[in-house]
Amino acid sequence: MKRKVGIIGLGLLGGSLAKGLVQFTDYEVIGYARRSEICEQALADKTVTHAYKDPKEVVAEADILVFALPPDTNARLFEELAPLIRPRTLITDVSSTKTNFARTVKQYLPQGAKFVSIHPMAGSEKGGYGMAKADLFKNCTWIVLEDDVESGWDAAAAAELAEMGKLLGGRVEQIPMSVHDGFMATISHMPHMVAAMVATIAGGDEFGDLRLRLAAGGFRDITRVAGGNPGMWREIITGNRTEVVRALSDLEQQISNIKNLLLTADDDTLESYLNDAKHIRDKFSLL
Repeated sequence: MKRKVGIIGLGLLGGSLAKGLVQFTDYEVIGYARRSEICEQALADKTVTHAYKDPKEVVAEADILVFALPPDTNARLFEELAPLIRPRTLITDVSSTKTNFARTVKQYLPQGAKFVSIHPMAGSEKGGYGMAKADLFKNCTWIVLEDDVESGWDAAAAAELAEMGKLLGGRVEQIPMSVHDGFMATISHMPHMVAAMVATIAGGDEFGDLRLRLAAGGFRDITRVAGGNPGMWREIITGNRTEVVRALSDLEQQISNIKNLLLTADDDTLESYLNDAKHIRDKFSLL
Protein backbone atom coordinates (compact mmCIF):
# COMPACT_ATOMS: atom_id res chain seq x y z
CA MET A 1 0.00 0.00 0.00
CA LYS A 2 1.29 3.45 -0.90
CA ARG A 3 2.40 5.76 1.88
CA LYS A 4 0.06 8.74 2.02
CA VAL A 5 1.42 12.28 2.33
CA GLY A 6 -0.99 14.90 3.66
CA ILE A 7 -0.02 18.48 2.88
CA ILE A 8 -1.45 21.25 5.05
CA GLY A 9 -1.39 24.26 2.74
CA LEU A 10 -1.26 24.07 -1.07
CA GLY A 11 0.61 27.30 -1.76
CA LEU A 12 3.85 27.57 -3.68
CA LEU A 13 5.86 25.12 -1.56
CA GLY A 14 3.01 22.82 -0.54
CA GLY A 15 1.56 22.74 -4.05
CA SER A 16 4.97 22.15 -5.62
CA LEU A 17 5.68 19.37 -3.14
CA ALA A 18 2.35 17.75 -4.00
CA LYS A 19 2.99 18.01 -7.75
CA GLY A 20 6.54 16.71 -7.40
CA LEU A 21 5.54 13.74 -5.26
CA VAL A 22 2.87 12.74 -7.75
CA GLN A 23 5.21 13.05 -10.74
CA PHE A 24 8.46 11.67 -9.32
CA THR A 25 7.54 9.27 -6.48
CA ASP A 26 5.10 6.52 -5.51
CA TYR A 27 3.51 8.45 -2.65
CA GLU A 28 -0.20 9.17 -2.68
CA VAL A 29 -0.92 12.83 -1.90
CA ILE A 30 -3.88 14.48 -0.22
CA GLY A 31 -4.12 18.12 0.77
CA TYR A 32 -5.79 20.90 2.69
CA ALA A 33 -6.54 24.37 1.36
CA ARG A 34 -8.76 27.00 2.89
CA ARG A 35 -10.25 28.08 -0.44
CA SER A 36 -12.58 25.85 -2.45
CA GLU A 37 -11.13 26.94 -5.77
CA ILE A 38 -7.66 25.76 -4.76
CA CYS A 39 -9.05 22.37 -3.74
CA GLU A 40 -10.90 22.11 -7.04
CA GLN A 41 -7.86 23.11 -9.08
CA ALA A 42 -5.57 20.65 -7.28
CA LEU A 43 -8.06 17.85 -7.95
CA ALA A 44 -8.43 18.88 -11.60
CA ASP A 45 -4.62 18.88 -11.97
CA LYS A 46 -4.46 15.42 -10.35
CA THR A 47 -2.04 16.96 -7.87
CA VAL A 48 -3.96 15.27 -5.02
CA THR A 49 -6.34 12.33 -4.82
CA HIS A 50 -8.43 14.18 -2.22
CA ALA A 51 -8.57 17.85 -1.26
CA TYR A 52 -10.19 19.05 1.94
CA LYS A 53 -11.20 22.39 3.40
CA ASP A 54 -10.94 20.87 6.88
CA PRO A 55 -7.38 19.90 7.90
CA LYS A 56 -8.77 17.30 10.30
CA GLU A 57 -9.64 15.17 7.27
CA VAL A 58 -6.00 15.20 6.18
CA VAL A 59 -4.76 14.31 9.67
CA ALA A 60 -7.10 11.33 9.78
CA GLU A 61 -5.57 9.77 6.65
CA ALA A 62 -1.93 10.84 6.38
CA ASP A 63 1.11 8.70 7.15
CA ILE A 64 3.34 11.75 6.62
CA LEU A 65 1.88 15.11 7.59
CA VAL A 66 3.54 18.17 6.04
CA PHE A 67 2.81 21.63 7.47
CA ALA A 68 3.31 24.05 4.58
CA LEU A 69 1.78 27.26 5.90
CA PRO A 70 3.72 30.21 7.43
CA PRO A 71 5.56 29.22 10.64
CA ASP A 72 3.28 30.76 13.28
CA THR A 73 0.18 29.56 11.43
CA ASN A 74 1.69 26.09 11.34
CA ALA A 75 2.25 26.23 15.10
CA ARG A 76 -1.30 27.35 15.89
CA LEU A 77 -2.77 24.69 13.64
CA PHE A 78 -0.55 21.94 15.00
CA GLU A 79 -1.64 22.68 18.56
CA GLU A 80 -5.26 22.41 17.43
CA LEU A 81 -4.75 19.21 15.45
CA ALA A 82 -2.31 17.38 17.75
CA PRO A 83 -4.97 15.39 19.69
CA LEU A 84 -6.14 13.88 16.38
CA ILE A 85 -2.71 12.77 15.11
CA ARG A 86 -2.32 9.01 15.01
CA PRO A 87 0.65 7.12 16.49
CA ARG A 88 3.52 6.49 14.05
CA THR A 89 2.54 9.53 11.95
CA LEU A 90 5.61 11.41 10.71
CA ILE A 91 5.25 15.17 11.22
CA THR A 92 7.35 17.54 9.14
CA ASP A 93 7.22 21.12 7.92
CA VAL A 94 8.80 23.26 5.21
CA SER A 95 9.03 26.48 7.23
CA SER A 96 12.01 28.80 6.82
CA THR A 97 12.16 29.38 10.58
CA LYS A 98 11.97 26.49 13.00
CA THR A 99 12.20 27.60 16.62
CA ASN A 100 8.56 28.48 17.35
CA PHE A 101 7.02 25.62 15.37
CA ALA A 102 9.46 23.05 16.76
CA ARG A 103 8.78 24.24 20.30
CA THR A 104 5.03 23.80 19.76
CA VAL A 105 5.42 20.36 18.17
CA LYS A 106 7.61 19.12 21.00
CA GLN A 107 5.08 20.39 23.55
CA TYR A 108 2.05 18.74 21.93
CA LEU A 109 3.46 15.82 19.93
CA PRO A 110 1.35 12.72 20.66
CA GLN A 111 3.00 9.60 22.04
CA GLY A 112 4.38 7.48 19.22
CA ALA A 113 4.36 10.18 16.56
CA LYS A 114 7.62 11.37 14.97
CA PHE A 115 8.89 14.84 14.12
CA VAL A 116 11.66 15.56 11.62
CA SER A 117 11.73 19.05 10.15
CA ILE A 118 12.86 19.83 6.60
CA HIS A 119 13.55 23.04 4.72
CA PRO A 120 13.65 22.96 0.92
CA MET A 121 15.60 26.07 -0.10
CA ALA A 122 13.35 26.79 -3.06
CA GLY A 123 10.75 29.39 -3.81
CA SER A 124 9.93 32.57 -5.64
CA GLU A 125 8.86 36.08 -4.83
CA LYS A 126 5.57 35.01 -6.42
CA GLY A 127 3.49 32.69 -4.26
CA GLY A 128 0.31 30.67 -4.37
CA TYR A 129 -0.82 27.40 -5.88
CA GLY A 130 -0.88 28.95 -9.36
CA MET A 131 2.92 29.28 -9.24
CA ALA A 132 3.51 25.73 -7.98
CA LYS A 133 5.47 23.37 -10.23
CA ALA A 134 6.67 19.78 -9.93
CA ASP A 135 10.32 20.60 -10.59
CA LEU A 136 10.60 23.49 -8.11
CA PHE A 137 13.01 21.48 -5.94
CA LYS A 138 15.30 20.34 -8.78
CA ASN A 139 18.90 21.33 -7.99
CA CYS A 140 17.83 23.11 -4.80
CA THR A 141 19.23 22.44 -1.34
CA TRP A 142 16.91 20.15 0.63
CA ILE A 143 17.75 20.53 4.33
CA VAL A 144 16.89 17.76 6.78
CA LEU A 145 17.17 18.88 10.42
CA GLU A 146 18.92 16.68 12.96
CA ASP A 147 17.58 16.76 16.50
CA ASP A 148 18.36 13.37 18.00
CA VAL A 149 18.30 14.63 21.59
CA GLU A 150 14.52 14.97 21.31
CA SER A 151 12.27 11.94 21.78
CA GLY A 152 10.17 12.62 18.67
CA TRP A 153 13.12 12.68 16.27
CA ASP A 154 13.72 9.47 14.35
CA ALA A 155 16.71 8.55 12.16
CA ALA A 156 14.69 6.29 9.84
CA ALA A 157 12.13 9.07 9.32
CA ALA A 158 14.94 11.53 8.58
CA ALA A 159 16.35 9.08 6.02
CA GLU A 160 12.93 8.79 4.34
CA LEU A 161 12.61 12.57 4.07
CA ALA A 162 16.16 12.81 2.72
CA GLU A 163 15.33 10.22 0.06
CA MET A 164 12.17 12.16 -0.78
CA GLY A 165 14.30 15.23 -1.42
CA LYS A 166 16.61 13.25 -3.72
CA LEU A 167 13.66 11.89 -5.70
CA LEU A 168 12.47 15.46 -6.22
CA GLY A 169 15.88 16.47 -7.56
CA GLY A 170 17.18 18.20 -4.45
CA ARG A 171 20.71 18.24 -3.00
CA VAL A 172 20.35 16.96 0.55
CA GLU A 173 22.14 18.64 3.45
CA GLN A 174 21.71 17.64 7.10
CA ILE A 175 22.33 20.21 9.84
CA PRO A 176 21.42 20.42 13.54
CA MET A 177 18.12 22.08 14.38
CA SER A 178 20.02 24.33 16.81
CA VAL A 179 21.89 26.21 14.06
CA HIS A 180 19.17 26.42 11.42
CA ASP A 181 17.52 29.72 12.29
CA GLY A 182 20.85 31.51 12.73
CA PHE A 183 22.02 30.31 9.34
CA MET A 184 18.75 31.35 7.70
CA ALA A 185 18.97 34.82 9.24
CA THR A 186 22.35 35.29 7.55
CA ILE A 187 21.59 33.84 4.10
CA SER A 188 17.88 34.61 3.70
CA HIS A 189 16.11 36.81 6.24
CA MET A 190 18.70 39.59 6.65
CA PRO A 191 19.23 39.73 2.84
CA HIS A 192 15.47 40.11 2.44
CA MET A 193 15.60 43.13 4.73
CA VAL A 194 18.54 44.50 2.72
CA ALA A 195 16.50 44.15 -0.49
CA ALA A 196 13.67 46.08 1.17
CA MET A 197 16.10 48.79 2.32
CA VAL A 198 17.66 49.20 -1.14
CA ALA A 199 14.24 49.38 -2.77
CA THR A 200 13.13 52.01 -0.24
CA ILE A 201 16.28 54.15 -0.60
CA ALA A 202 16.11 54.05 -4.39
CA GLY A 203 12.40 54.48 -4.92
CA GLY A 204 10.91 55.92 -1.77
CA ASP A 205 11.21 59.69 -2.31
CA GLU A 206 10.19 62.29 -4.90
CA PHE A 207 12.92 61.12 -7.31
CA GLY A 208 12.05 57.44 -6.89
CA ASP A 209 10.19 56.92 -10.14
CA LEU A 210 12.99 58.49 -12.14
CA ARG A 211 15.64 56.38 -10.42
CA LEU A 212 13.63 53.22 -11.05
CA ARG A 213 13.40 54.05 -14.74
CA LEU A 214 17.18 54.34 -14.83
CA ALA A 215 17.84 51.15 -12.89
CA ALA A 216 19.03 47.97 -14.62
CA GLY A 217 19.95 44.36 -13.88
CA GLY A 218 22.00 44.90 -10.74
CA PHE A 219 19.16 46.72 -9.02
CA ARG A 220 16.70 44.09 -10.23
CA ASP A 221 18.84 41.26 -8.84
CA ILE A 222 19.50 42.77 -5.42
CA THR A 223 15.85 43.79 -4.85
CA ARG A 224 14.08 40.76 -6.37
CA VAL A 225 13.03 39.20 -3.07
CA ALA A 226 11.52 42.49 -1.88
CA GLY A 227 8.68 41.64 -4.27
CA GLY A 228 7.58 38.77 -2.00
CA ASN A 229 4.39 38.62 0.04
CA PRO A 230 4.86 41.18 2.86
CA GLY A 231 2.56 39.42 5.31
CA MET A 232 4.31 36.09 4.89
CA TRP A 233 7.76 37.67 5.19
CA ARG A 234 6.73 39.67 8.25
CA GLU A 235 5.80 36.40 9.95
CA ILE A 236 9.03 34.70 8.87
CA ILE A 237 11.27 37.56 9.99
CA THR A 238 9.55 38.31 13.30
CA GLY A 239 9.51 34.58 14.04
CA ASN A 240 13.31 34.70 13.84
CA ARG A 241 13.63 38.14 15.41
CA THR A 242 16.68 37.56 17.61
CA GLU A 243 18.78 35.97 14.88
CA VAL A 244 17.77 38.58 12.30
CA VAL A 245 18.82 41.38 14.69
CA ARG A 246 22.16 39.61 15.17
CA ALA A 247 22.64 39.34 11.40
CA LEU A 248 21.73 43.01 10.95
CA SER A 249 24.34 43.89 13.59
CA ASP A 250 26.90 41.97 11.54
CA LEU A 251 25.76 43.95 8.50
CA GLU A 252 26.15 47.21 10.40
CA GLN A 253 29.74 46.25 11.19
CA GLN A 254 30.45 45.56 7.53
CA ILE A 255 28.90 48.92 6.54
CA SER A 256 31.05 50.67 9.13
CA ASN A 257 34.17 48.95 7.76
CA ILE A 258 33.37 50.02 4.19
CA LYS A 259 32.64 53.61 5.25
CA ASN A 260 35.97 53.78 7.02
CA LEU A 261 37.79 52.51 3.92
CA LEU A 262 36.09 55.13 1.77
CA LEU A 263 36.73 57.96 4.21
CA THR A 264 40.40 57.06 4.58
CA ALA A 265 40.85 56.62 0.81
CA ASP A 266 42.26 53.15 1.43
CA ASP A 267 41.61 52.06 -2.15
CA ASP A 268 43.87 49.00 -2.09
CA THR A 269 42.15 47.55 0.98
CA LEU A 270 38.75 48.27 -0.58
CA GLU A 271 39.72 46.37 -3.72
CA SER A 272 41.01 43.51 -1.58
CA TYR A 273 37.67 43.44 0.27
CA LEU A 274 35.75 43.34 -3.02
CA ASN A 275 38.07 40.62 -4.32
CA ASP A 276 37.46 38.46 -1.25
CA ALA A 277 33.70 38.95 -1.66
CA LYS A 278 33.96 37.97 -5.31
CA HIS A 279 35.72 34.73 -4.39
CA ILE A 280 32.95 33.88 -1.91
CA ARG A 281 30.26 34.60 -4.53
CA ASP A 282 32.13 32.57 -7.16
CA LYS A 283 32.37 29.66 -4.73
CA PHE A 284 28.60 29.80 -4.19
CA SER A 285 28.04 29.68 -7.96
CA LEU A 286 30.00 26.42 -8.15
CA LEU A 287 28.17 24.62 -5.34
